[in-house]
Amino acid sequence: MALIPRKALCETSSLLLQFRRFRGKINIQRPRKPHFERAKYIALTQPYFINPNKDKTPQELCKGFKEQRSEETENPFQRILSQELYKWLTSSRLIVFYHSNPMPAELRFKAKVSFKKKNMHLTQYGKKTVEMAVKGTPYEAVLNLFVSHNVMLFSPEPDIKTVFSISKKFPQFVLLAGVLEGKFVSRDELTAYSLIRTSNQPRPGSYKPLTASVAKSLAV
Repeated sequence: MALIPRKALCETSSLLLQFRRFRGKINIQRPRKPHFERAKYIALTQPYFINPNKDKTPQELCKGFKEQRSEETENPFQRILSQELYKWLTSSRLIVFYHSNPMPAELRFKAKVSFKKKNMHLTQYGKKTVEMAVKGTPYEAVLNLFVSHNVMLFSPEPDIKTVFSISKKFPQFVLLAGVLEGKFVSRDELTAYSLIRTSNQPRPGSYKPLTASVAKSLAV
């Protein structure tokens, strides 16, 4: 066998494989519609039942999950702040409501000092605290003004002209409305009053009563 030449035997040739894609490149973004027969079977095999876990959150899909609703507990410190606010409302002859735009803390402190020199108190309370203070009182109508960041100014005397002169130095405070001697007044009425009145005695019976409809219309 060793003497048999290799050329006398049949040589096995290796297969040459060449891979080609059928009909060009596949469009992934806009794939071609399947054949009618295939599309028919795909439509028949689509699930027709409603998935019971369709609108559930991942927490609800966990076993043994129980929804825990946190009960609102009254904050004692918030109750103290609401009592303090109510004292300011009842003891002040003039109350002015501002919308507070973003401003540096130094400028806000400067505004407080400017009003404090005129025996006026500029402060800010949250809507929840204001609601606790004025709920069931004649001042409940002011809740319609507290839809954003609001600042309140309390003055023991109805010195509106001084309020306007200081407010001009701080354009970040936008005047909304006010309460004068227990009567709700609009911004235009405060402006007119600051121009025609010079004494500290307000004109009795010349302002609208403090009602929710008036406060809501002015808040808009």
